[in-house]
Amino acid sequence: MKSVKKLLLLAFAVCLAVGFSGCLEQPKIEVVGQKIQKVDADNTKIEIQVLVDNPNPIGISIDKISFDIYALVGGDKIYLGHGEQSNIKITSGNTTFTLPVTISNKKLVEVALKEKSTKIPIEIKGDIAVNLFITKVNIPIDIQQEIDVSAIAKEEVLNQLNNLNPNQIQSIAQ
Repeated sequence: MKSVKKLLLLAFAVCLAVGFSGCLEQPKIEVVGQKIQKVDADNTKIEIQVLVDNPNPIGISIDKISFDIYALVGGDKIYLGHGEQSNIKITSGNTTFTLPVTISNKKLVEVALKEKSTKIPIEIKGDIAVNLFITKVNIPIDIQQEIDVSAIAKEEVLNQLNNLNPNQIQSIAQ
């Protein structure tokens, strides 16, 4: 039992030393694509493809990523949607994973009308729960950026057109 405690203490000391020595580099995270999965009267479901370039020799486990998306309109925050994914394994090198996101169409249209633009400033707030084997760490997400919702509408129209059969196309053309 004492040897297990010593081993855990040694492992913890090594992790602290490596973590605080600057030997580990911060992974680079990039959104590499998005795909509309489903559009109905209430919501748009989008899958966002995320690429993580981890230059470190060890990977990490993300227990959960959870975030809310808000539109920033006239000093107000209007809830637009939510994204969440669990059990993500980030290896050394490149790892790609998918984040499912659900957006309220009603709120999105409401915000676009208030802004009188398809370009909407948004805020993404949430947490990333990282499992470091010895402990778990919550990393806050707080991102502000602008999105262009016309791209979502354009992609959905193109998808609908691609799914038409020849009879439907002929009836539209007449």
